[in-house]
Amino acid sequence: MVDVYKCGHMEQYRPGTNKVYSYLCARSNKTYSECLFFGLQYYLQEYLSRPIKAWMAEEFIETRTKILGSTSNDVRDKIRSLANLGYWPLKIKSIPEGTIVPTKNALMTMESTHPDFYWTVGFVESLLLKVWYPTTVATNVLQYRRVVDKQWDKTDNSDIKFLRDFAVHDFGYRSDSSEESAAISGAAHLILFKGSDTVPALGFINKYYENTNNDPIMLSVPATEHSVMCSFGKDNEYDAFERILELYPEGIVSIVSDTYDIWHVCTEYLPKLKDRILSRKGKVVIRPDSGNPPDIICGLPGTEHFTDIKHHTPEAKGVLRLLDEQFGHTINNRGFRVLNEKIGLIYGDGQYLERYKTTLDRMEKMGYAASNLVVGIGGILRQGTRDTLGFALKATHVEVKGEPIDIIKTPVTDMGKASHTGLFKVYRDFDGKIFTHDQATRYEEGESILETVFLNGKLHNQLTFDQVKKNYKDSVCLI
Repeated sequence: MVDVYKCGHMEQYRPGTNKVYSYLCARSNKTYSECLFFGLQYYLQEYLSRPIKAWMAEEFIETRTKILGSTSNDVRDKIRSLANLGYWPLKIKSIPEGTIVPTKNALMTMESTHPDFYWTVGFVESLLLKVWYPTTVATNVLQYRRVVDKQWDKTDNSDIKFLRDFAVHDFGYRSDSSEESAAISGAAHLILFKGSDTVPALGFINKYYENTNNDPIMLSVPATEHSVMCSFGKDNEYDAFERILELYPEGIVSIVSDTYDIWHVCTEYLPKLKDRILSRKGKVVIRPDSGNPPDIICGLPGTEHFTDIKHHTPEAKGVLRLLDEQFGHTINNRGFRVLNEKIGLIYGDGQYLERYKTTLDRMEKMGYAASNLVVGIGGILRQGTRDTLGFALKATHVEVKGEPIDIIKTPVTDMGKASHTGLFKVYRDFDGKIFTHDQATRYEEGESILETVFLNGKLHNQLTFDQVKKNYKDSVCLI
């Protein structure tokens, strides 16, 4: 689990080098000015805490020789000595996971703890940089959470505040490139919302971020898909709705409703099923999933302020108004309409952030609370690369024959890639904002808010998932 070029660095450092100190940073603010740090504990527990065995050293030597053609005695000796040691001689300190951190600050520092194995800092760089993925996903989800909180604050009362945790539902399992990626990204989503269909995320959290309380981490509901509805045939779609109501006489159930004609469903099927839906112990959630979401949900543009659209077409009214016509609404203490508790609305297609904002804004203009809509989002939350936040892990300090030397990267062709230098003290100012002070003394470095999470093969200060979520909530209060 290493880049090829890392395989030779152990013999390339300046002779006499006995320590290397590096830091992890999200150095780009082109997309976001801050990030929600998450995922490091998984990589440390799953990979770096494994004992290093002799067979691993031999496998490494064999693989390196196949790729590069030869392996020097120096490299062989170094890698076999590491196996004899049996663990990664590293000290890793990090910002507490779940914390929202302005970009360009140190998220993690790493230094060697044994003079013979200074090179291990760079050796594990490629592996630990993978933390860019869960952090980027969590940061993407953070943007949706902020939209939810803003709109709910404006249009909903505090009595239903807990429902915010279900406003954005994770549909992203099929959007990931691997099972590992799905578990990691699904867990990142669950820091900010509880609604998810990504089952591997739950096992991931239970294994790597063991929870200590009984609060549910992840919840979902029974739901149909188009193949289910199509199996009844177009002429018998109404039978599919009846079948679902028979199967689920209580609780929340989601029925995909755009298989053929969403307007026909809202104006023909739902009136016939109204009494059954109202008499259920639970909620029936209608899911239109085709077309331009703001228009499908809210009706044609320009109708937001119409008070009487009784005689307009279903398309002009939109699904939200059609559900209101059939099932009615109440007015909350913010003065906004909330659909009858027996009926709901979810949209699971194409909910890009700006489109989602537009939909909620139009709902507000129509006089409907944000709580009337749940959205399902998959691949959109997983968009991004290592460059989205500009993740990099760079060395800033070395010791050569015991002499401390601060080092810095300053490419004349792109000073945006310039690194910090020296040791680091990461701290909060009086307002709670995070800053990074470089060229710190050893004493100042010890006062950093970065916590030791790994030392010589062992995890330290392990977090439960509940603690990760608390760190997020505490960060929100400080922003």
